[in-house]
Amino acid sequence: MKTQTSAALAWGGVLLAGVLWGVGALVAQSVMAGGMTPYSLSLARFALGLPLLWWWHWRQASAAPQAAQWRYLPWRGRALVVGTGLAMAMNVTSWFIGVSHIGAALPTVISICCAPVIVALLSVLRGYERASGRLLLALSLALIGVGLIAWPGEALSLPAHYAAGLAWSLASAGLYALVVLGNARMPAHIPAVTASAWSMSAAALLMFAIAAAQGITWPQHTTAWLQVGYTGVVTTSIAYLAFAWGARRLSPTATVVGTLIEALVAAVAAAWLFAEPLTAQQGVGALLLGAAMVVLARRAS
Repeated sequence: MKTQTSAALAWGGVLLAGVLWGVGALVAQSVMAGGMTPYSLSLARFALGLPLLWWWHWRQASAAPQAAQWRYLPWRGRALVVGTGLAMAMNVTSWFIGVSHIGAALPTVISICCAPVIVALLSVLRGYERASGRLLLALSLALIGVGLIAWPGEALSLPAHYAAGLAWSLASAGLYALVVLGNARMPAHIPAVTASAWSMSAAALLMFAIAAAQGITWPQHTTAWLQVGYTGVVTTSIAYLAFAWGARRLSPTATVVGTLIEALVAAVAAAWLFAEPLTAQQGVGALLLGAAMVVLARRAS
């Protein structure tokens, strides 16, 4: 019973993160439409999320084992924490750039739905698991699905930067897969909030350097400031902490399958609020990606 409860809570953490991120896609689209650049928004997201994470970290620091302190971590553990943070920063930034080019729904579907396939491929290439007929089936379904989503049909007038939006979305998917694998391989003795605080500090430093070089932009009105606050506190501190906690207790494939709810929330909200529904062809592509995720999940189990 205890094991079942722990698994249910882990799924709950991952699903909660997916819902919060799905709403965050629409919030980010609105903020960037008001003039804030993707780099500055990404910086704000991590910088505003850090205080809550560090406060929580210091609250439980006294109960953490000595081995969980930064100075006692081996270099390999430090590299894993920092690398996960850098991948997180570039994942979010690539996603924001994709959203700025082609809206919230399509980049979110591509980023989230392609990640499980990339995780499975990396696992095979790294020798963690063997290739099988089930994996090849999943890859075939995923490739066809991505093709249908990426080319919506001649009847639709494509945005000027459609190809760039797709490229950034696919880059986000690859980086998101690295974040999932990084969290899954995080040392078990390091609390989730501690690992998240360290990783996001690295992410914030990277985004500060990039945003400063590009020129930092600011929200233009009160509503935009509140929206930026949501992306920082809710979709960063709360969502990433829930995600990191759940990802440690689920397999990497199960984790990315659970966050598929983010794509669903973003697609439904975009169609409702911004009149950006997926076409019938893109809907079929999304279903094929979903089928690929089911195949991968059954393979993992």
